[in-house]
Amino acid sequence: MKDIVIRRAELPDIPRVVEIEECSFEVPWPDFLFKAYLNNPGFVVYENGRILGYAIVGTSEDRTRSHLQSIAVHKDCRRQGIATKLLDWCIDLAKLYGFDRMTLEVREKNVDAQLFYSENGFKVEGRIDGYYVDDNAIVMGRDI
Repeated sequence: MKDIVIRRAELPDIPRVVEIEECSFEVPWPDFLFKAYLNNPGFVVYENGRILGYAIVGTSEDRTRSHLQSIAVHKDCRRQGIATKLLDWCIDLAKLYGFDRMTLEVREKNVDAQLFYSENGFKVEGRIDGYYVDDNAIVMGRDI
């Protein structure tokens, strides 16, 4: 079995990333959005012979903090610590770029994800009504 690797996403990874996205979210991102993030050093995939998950971290609109834009693990590979490893990688990258805070939005209905982020030190900071097409967002953040 290949060694586990977290690496930058590449164009050939996009179909598998989209597959993971589609099995993870009710309203998935289309492939062109992932293609737009390919030059972002914070767009990574987690693989072990096959891509099992991905994460995208960037900056907030005002560029004062890092922003976890998306993270997902294939439904068949969840609860194995992959999301935690991806999140830790994103936090390390944000620190490398000089950020000391990370924020994210999560669907109000996605209680499992909110629990995951809480277990990883994120706290609820607010709510954005109508952020998603079909849901509100809970804003969470933590110092890193």
